[in-house]
Amino acid sequence: MIKNRFKRFALSLSALLLSGSAAMSQSAGDVISMKFPETTGELAISTSTVYQPTLKSKYRDLYAKMNTGLSEIEKFEHGGAEAEVLEIFDIKTLKDMQKAGTLADLKSAVLSERHKIANLMREEKYGADSADCMRMISMFQEYAKQQNYADAYTSWTVLFKEYPKSTQNIYSNGVSIVKFKMSKAANRKEQELWIDTLMMVYDQRIKYFAATSKNYGEAYLLGRKGVDLLKYRKSPIEEPYNILSKAVDLGGKSTELAVVQTAMQATLGMFESEKIDASVVVDKYLQLNDILDAQKTDFSKQLENPANDKAAKDAESKLATAKQVQGAIDQMFSTSKAAECGALNKAFEPRFNANPNDVEMAEKIVKIFDSKGCTDLPLYENATAKLIESKPSELACYNFAKMLLKKGKDDDALKYLEQAVGFSEVDTMKAIYNYNIAKIYNDKKQFSTAKSYALKAISQKSNYGLPYILIAIMYGANPVGEDAFERSKTFWVVIDKLQKAKAVDPSVASEAQTLINRFSGSCPKKEEAFMHSITPGTSVTVGGWIGESTTARF
Repeated sequence: MIKNRFKRFALSLSALLLSGSAAMSQSAGDVISMKFPETTGELAISTSTVYQPTLKSKYRDLYAKMNTGLSEIEKFEHGGAEAEVLEIFDIKTLKDMQKAGTLADLKSAVLSERHKIANLMREEKYGADSADCMRMISMFQEYAKQQNYADAYTSWTVLFKEYPKSTQNIYSNGVSIVKFKMSKAANRKEQELWIDTLMMVYDQRIKYFAATSKNYGEAYLLGRKGVDLLKYRKSPIEEPYNILSKAVDLGGKSTELAVVQTAMQATLGMFESEKIDASVVVDKYLQLNDILDAQKTDFSKQLENPANDKAAKDAESKLATAKQVQGAIDQMFSTSKAAECGALNKAFEPRFNANPNDVEMAEKIVKIFDSKGCTDLPLYENATAKLIESKPSELACYNFAKMLLKKGKDDDALKYLEQAVGFSEVDTMKAIYNYNIAKIYNDKKQFSTAKSYALKAISQKSNYGLPYILIAIMYGANPVGEDAFERSKTFWVVIDKLQKAKAVDPSVASEAQTLINRFSGSCPKKEEAFMHSITPGTSVTVGGWIGESTTARF
């Protein structure tokens, strides 16, 4: 009985002692207030605190003091702290908190206060701890130089979060680091988080360095951001479109060529998603073309008087790339549904009328309108005429002539077909042009002239059946002779031409045979020919404008 009572007394005493020990332990907040009184005084930080540069030294001293305190806690946790080496805390306080289970709270509270200072002092070039910042920069740059992005990531993260104004290298190399991490992502969800981080890299660089950077201002950085966003996250399309549009507006003719091309892609993406109408696409296309035209002019001027060979090669390369990009956006635009005839005319007509001598604009109009079948518009005709006047060519003249023919402007068409013949160095092409000239003269009922051009076409392309058919049709429509019998002899010559067409050009054989069947009934009949002393095999001459000989057959 006595033994049990003693046991209960001992347990009660132990509980009382533990309770007293816990009661003597201070809270983490109390210890912070006592050891770091600055946190509740002049250097107190709340969500509304605005950083005062005049307090920089005091904040850095407090930050260093907290680092020392954290080291002391960590040493104590590992059993290495002695009373004589502690500057901030005392052994008894740490022991009491350890016994009470609040030591971790103290450590967390110090870290929290230190984080507040670090976050507040992000506006300082080297943050709250300049020595630590320089160490991180040295470590980071060494890894980055070796393109060892895996090991560079740790020090980069510290710099990005705590010392964002220390060096632009955080961002120029940061893009590569984040893309490296993105490439290692285990799944799409993780990759999306890295895309968000990549966008933060651009945003933070714009915030801290865009205003003071000579070559890498907001326009440049927004352009790079937009290109990467569209590359890695194609939807929703509005965000990259808005970013790229702003980049182009700010950058003007300094806009990077990759940004120009991607801006066109984003614009068409918006149109295809029914976020913008065709007129916006046309306006954007013209804006981008103006930028490319300005850049090509600049690069061409640099080529005229380069500083050295390297500068000449650089300008030549940039000029070639600008032309390539312009071709790409021309192709994208002209093949899109946004390039509707009405919208095209509305967009291009004021520009052409404002400067009708702009040959490049005329060339662009002709190219795009051709691809979209908008060749019936007066603007197309005017632009083509200007283009041929300034830059005449075989194909341009031929295409323009075809357009004029559709509009019934035969005389103008003849003029340009003759020019096409003059430009051409290939007989087969000359034959095509001369055949078309012959057709026009046939329509004008100038049959002798039409025949001469058809014969030219035959002499230039021996296997060309169409000119033979044209001559046969002209003969059939205009037989020669004073009476019906004499005129009927013309159809033997007609059949000759059609048979020749079949023989030399299988592609027209069916058409030729149809005409043979049609015209055969108009040839002289055997009985009537006998009355004119014409028998099978007799040589027959058809005079007049036809002037050909043939052989009678029945």
